[in-house]
Amino acid sequence: MITQLLQEIEDLIGSDYFQYDMEEKMELIKQNGAGIETVAPILEIMERNPLEDFGMPGAMVHFAESFGEEYQPLLINSLKKRPSMHTVWMLNRCINGSANKDEYIALLKEISERTDIEKEIRDSAEDFYKFQLGK
Repeated sequence: MITQLLQEIEDLIGSDYFQYDMEEKMELIKQNGAGIETVAPILEIMERNPLEDFGMPGAMVHFAESFGEEYQPLLINSLKKRPSMHTVWMLNRCINGSANKDEYIALLKEISERTDIEKEIRDSAEDFYKFQLGK
């Protein structure tokens, strides 16, 4: 059921009511007992749709963040595989108050220098990197 709902979310990307429908489906995912094992497939949807707006922060982020710092290694793994606009933004959210602040800031710099991803994602990572350094 959860896998099917995640597929339905991905199928809705680009539709006029994506954000609304995504929230509805994420609520069903939670009601079906989804746990932290659902975070990686959510991040993979973001990886496959790197320029998509998933909300600010959106139901998917709220779900991931409900696991506190426990979800952050999954986010880091996703960012190392295939950063997206949304996962870079999520990383920036993690930096404040994190024990891994220096590691996360270094990852922003690393993403900003990658040549195998879209310029918009590199630019976003660079902007967050400069922000975190107070530049």
